Amino acid sequence: MKKTMLIAVCFLLLLAGIGRAELSNELPRVNYERAKVIEAEKLNLNKTVDAALQETSQRTKVLVQSGRLKGKTLFLEHIASGGMMGANMRLTAGDRVLLYVEENPTKAESPDGAPLVQIDDYLRDTPLLWLTLSYGILLLIIGGKKGFNSLISLALTILTIFFVLFPLILWGFNPLLVSIVISGIISLLVLRIVGGRTVKALSAAVGTLIGVAIAGLLVILVGKIIHLSGLSSEESKMLMYSLNLKIDFQGLLFSGILIGALGAMMDVGMSIASATEEVRKHHPNATFTNLFNAGMNVGRDIMGTMSNTLILAYTGSALPLLLLFIAGNMPFAKVVNMELVAEEIARALAGSIGLVLCIPATALVSAALYTRHQRAGSPLPEGWLRRIGK
Repeated sequence: MKKTMLIAVCFLLLLAGIGRAELSNELPRVNYERAKVIEAEKLNLNKTVDAALQETSQRTKVLVQSGRLKGKTLFLEHIASGGMMGANMRLTAGDRVLLYVEENPTKAESPDGAPLVQIDDYLRDTPLLWLTLSYGILLLIIGGKKGFNSLISLALTILTIFFVLFPLILWGFNPLLVSIVISGIISLLVLRIVGGRTVKALSAAVGTLIGVAIAGLLVILVGKIIHLSGLSSEESKMLMYSLNLKIDFQGLLFSGILIGALGAMMDVGMSIASATEEVRKHHPNATFTNLFNAGMNVGRDIMGTMSNTLILAYTGSALPLLLLFIAGNMPFAKVVNMELVAEEIARALAGSIGLVLCIPATALVSAALYTRHQRAGSPLPEGWLRRIGK
């Protein structure tokens, strides 16, 4: 069965690669290259409001450090300030930037056929890479073998989302159905890697899947009732109108809600299952009621903080929007009925309800399995493995 799972994953990755190649063939040939600013015109802007609203250009000299133009020095006109709603990127010598390079521009854009090059943004990948490495090192130092397993599970999660979930959605598959399947695969893989072949991992996975399923049903029901279209954000409108992709945007909205709540549900499921296992280790004669109550007591302590985690995460992401409403003294009735706000409320509450119901589900499953089949910490027998598709 291991070989079957490996072949299935490889096949999905192959399909995803083909899909990405097909999509890239439909887009203009554009590269993004690294560069370093050698010289940049100094800007002496007035501090008046009118000056801040004006578009300001900046002459720069950059050294290309990657791609076909590597080693060449280019003189570029850069928009350093584009007004209130525009850019605010004032370069100085030594800044590292990302260049937009269009290899096949139209004659109107480049009469001589030379590549069209513009400064796109600052280079931010190196500090982010160091931050990622710091996180990985801390996991290994503090977590040891379990920290290493956590890194493996995180890598698999990212690969599955980027190379399976995204391409399948772009192909036109129903985003919600794809997300439910991917959520199940991710939860089973992650909890199996982190928890091992144990009752703890199985019960945490089952509880997570129950919570995800309930959250999915809730968001579908509520989304239909309150007429959520999934097109309230600028990004969704760009996908629809600029790229002309055939996507179910309502399903995409529901998909994002499930994926956003999945991590918190796995956290809660594993916490409840681990607590039940510890009780079983120290009290081998504990009954089903004892184990279930222990899991529920731990779950009640987790419930408030984890629900706050989801609510605060969604509130934090929408903080500028909420401040805009308050500063504009917009009536509450108007704010709460806006689709963009209604989406965030539905996202937070559906995820939180699924998270809360994950607690009794995991406690029930783990208590039943430990009572009837297992002693704490022991691996699942082969019969159980065949039933869960090992």
